[in-house]
Amino acid sequence: MVRLFSWLAAITMLMFFISGIGVYWMSRIVVMHTKEESATAVAKAVATTLSAQIELLNKTIDKIVDDPEVLAVIASANPAQLSATAIKLEKYFPEVLKIRLFVPGVSPTDDRIVPKMGFADIEMVRETFTKERLPSIQGENADRHLAITRSIKRGDQIVGVILVSLSYDFISKNIRTAAAQDEYIELKQDLLALGVSGSKIDTEKAVNVRVKVPNADWEIIYYYANGMDLSAMSVSAAIVLVTALMTLLAFFSVHRKLSGLLTQDVNCMIKAIKDMMTTQKLYSAYPVNLTEMHSVISTLSQFKRVLDQDSDESMPDNYDDVRMDNFFDD
Repeated sequence: MVRLFSWLAAITMLMFFISGIGVYWMSRIVVMHTKEESATAVAKAVATTLSAQIELLNKTIDKIVDDPEVLAVIASANPAQLSATAIKLEKYFPEVLKIRLFVPGVSPTDDRIVPKMGFADIEMVRETFTKERLPSIQGENADRHLAITRSIKRGDQIVGVILVSLSYDFISKNIRTAAAQDEYIELKQDLLALGVSGSKIDTEKAVNVRVKVPNADWEIIYYYANGMDLSAMSVSAAIVLVTALMTLLAFFSVHRKLSGLLTQDVNCMIKAIKDMMTTQKLYSAYPVNLTEMHSVISTLSQFKRVLDQDSDESMPDNYDDVRMDNFFDD
């Protein structure tokens, strides 16, 4: 019986652990899907906020380039008037660092005023004379700024370009508190990190979600840990282990209880057989615990009656009628 219970316990534990592993993998898939949806939602929310702020700046600049005074100054092509008008326009932008106005055929150079114009700013201005450019972070160190260019048109003809250099602190403020634990957000322009949020994790092993920022040449990369975190795994493992130990304890308790009952019933059966062989009489009271054992006692009584019906020393002809095949079927 010990071997039987050992096999039953082993099979039960095997099935239990297989079920536990299956539930764990299903939970892992659900958690990963939930994390992906959450990361995508946060990244899109940050991208939408940044895009809305850039769009607001674009609309303000669009109103400026349509101003008749600006058109008149561009038409005059007077450097002093261009500089004076640009200074006057700076009051419309709280975060502005510098505004510059340019006309065609003039090489835009300015390395005296912070932020200084770098080659990237010059290239933006030149390209804007032919097509509109997306806002971009330009410059190095103290000269780094958010550059926005807009073409100034009279009818369909481009007659000038405005370059607005702005502080980009609002960019990092938008993502500074966006990431949760074990998550990391980067706002990048090509290889340049414009802002980060969250705790630094191994980005090579982490899963990431990438979202483009509308109205800008930027990308939000949201890194998050793959699978369940350590605390969730510990809780799951503890539940599986405790349940397994309780199952083994139940098997052990049932084994001890059944062994005791079988021992008592076997003793009763031995007493019944002894009575049949020595006293040639079976008593009616043989208390057994298991229902199946009652069938054994009844079969012994039937066998005793068959023997008593024939006084011959040989085995009775109807001995085969006494059968014990199905006494455990009750």
